[in-house]
Amino acid sequence: MLIPLPAMPSPGGPPSRYFLSMRPWFLALLIVQSICVVAQLFLILDIMGGFINGICLGLGWYAWHQDMHITFICYWGFMGLINGAFDIVRFIDMWVHLRGPLFSKDDAARNIINGFRILGPISFVLGAWMAYRFYSRQGEAEANGGGDWAQRRAAERQPIADTSWQGPRFQTFGGQGQRLGTD
Repeated sequence: MLIPLPAMPSPGGPPSRYFLSMRPWFLALLIVQSICVVAQLFLILDIMGGFINGICLGLGWYAWHQDMHITFICYWGFMGLINGAFDIVRFIDMWVHLRGPLFSKDDAARNIINGFRILGPISFVLGAWMAYRFYSRQGEAEANGGGDWAQRRAAERQPIADTSWQGPRFQTFGGQGQRLGTD
């Protein structure tokens, strides 16, 4: 299935001040997601879900390692949105079919596992929101001179050739037209 999406942005220089100011929050969310993925793999024993979330998490860590690379932040956010939404639906399905309360005073292990079942999807959906914020602020960084994007855009707006020549003028749909099959 093809989902029509705009092209993912690519950085044209160093990250903007906004990206750098959000770097500690991005790191904190990646650490929370890492703990949730480890718990999903080894505590909950959801191997397939943990593996797929691990791929998403790898994109986030790569984006962080590459100085907040906007392309990989967008990939991380989009994949996190999809995985987080599916994990929320899976949690709701588990909760509806659960016999007894979600949390119990007597069973600490059950409380920890269910806590991670709630925290994991929320952290990935929160990551998608954060990636959207980065994506929406990408244009502001460009307009405010973040990186060298503004200098390149100014050079792109300069005409290559003399634009004083106007060329032939015509009116769209201004002709007489011809009908087929008539003499």
